[in-house]
Amino acid sequence: MATATSVMSTLPIHFRCKRQEIGGAQQQLINLDRNSSNMNFKQLAYGVLYADSTGRTTGTVSMALRRATPWQAAQLIAAMTRDELEAISQVPAWMNSKALTVLA
Repeated sequence: MATATSVMSTLPIHFRCKRQEIGGAQQQLINLDRNSSNMNFKQLAYGVLYADSTGRTTGTVSMALRRATPWQAAQLIAAMTRDELEAISQVPAWMNSKALTVLA
């Protein structure tokens, strides 16, 4: 079962942001995309960044993501994994329907 701890453990220690840093989710997602040892986590992190930067998420989700902590970013990836998302194309729809439950 995927947890935020298991998501963070796929990163080298120096790429793990401080868990409670408000607004640090974006950097944590970039670190997961570039440095995670788990390919599925890499794809999902890229999917979140892509969906947000191209306007495929609602404004509410986008603003919640900007205020989110690195720990919430890891929880977001873990929740997507538990829901069996595997493709980048699945991320925007999931984000619009379920991301606020994780980011709130």
